[in-house]
Amino acid sequence: MKNQQVDLIDQFADLVLGADNPRRLAERTVEVVMSLNNGRSGAVFSTDEHGLSLFASRGIDQVSLDSVRIVWDRYREAIQRGETFYVTDRATDRRLTQEERAQKGIASFAVVPVHDESGLRALLYVDSYDPHFCESHDLMRLTKLSRIVVKAVTEPESPVRFGGAGSETAWETYLERTPVEDMEREKLLLLLNRNEWNIARVARLMGVTRRTIYLRLARYKIPRERVPKTRGRRSRAS
Repeated sequence: MKNQQVDLIDQFADLVLGADNPRRLAERTVEVVMSLNNGRSGAVFSTDEHGLSLFASRGIDQVSLDSVRIVWDRYREAIQRGETFYVTDRATDRRLTQEERAQKGIASFAVVPVHDESGLRALLYVDSYDPHFCESHDLMRLTKLSRIVVKAVTEPESPVRFGGAGSETAWETYLERTPVEDMEREKLLLLLNRNEWNIARVARLMGVTRRTIYLRLARYKIPRERVPKTRGRRSRAS
């Protein structure tokens, strides 16, 4: 019987679209984005006629905020047209000033526009310590999460105005929150699927031992997938 691969992003989307808490929905989405891309930090910013508003985040700092502001101030029209802004290596990207290229903290980042029928509604942001942390299929996966982000930012709830009074306190509060427990299983599955169930590689990405991965598989009753040899040879040849 042919091994059928399930798109776990679609599974996750179907699962969380029924959530009744808009901000928690956005936070879960950011968690998945970071897990898929081994991200350092991530955030959702809602957009309106007043500019950007920080809606949900994990791990962001001033470097993250500055990166989003650079994209918004200089490339707003392209973002509004639906173009993803991806800096593969900040040290060499000529769209940034020399001072911005020399700034420490992250090596690459992506800003993904989120649209609905009325236009641009939000920005989905993720960054990494590693250059070239996204490939083309990764960016496509990020756009798949748009329908989740749209639902989150359009639900009635007051976002925190980006750059306004109290915004720093708000995003620091997000960072202090413990990630929701039911996300750990989905995060593990997403990483395993992306890395063809290479336990050693996933353990390195998560910063744990292989034994920890096996224990979590048992805890969440996840049957271990055996990758076909032909699939393994194809991966090595590519």
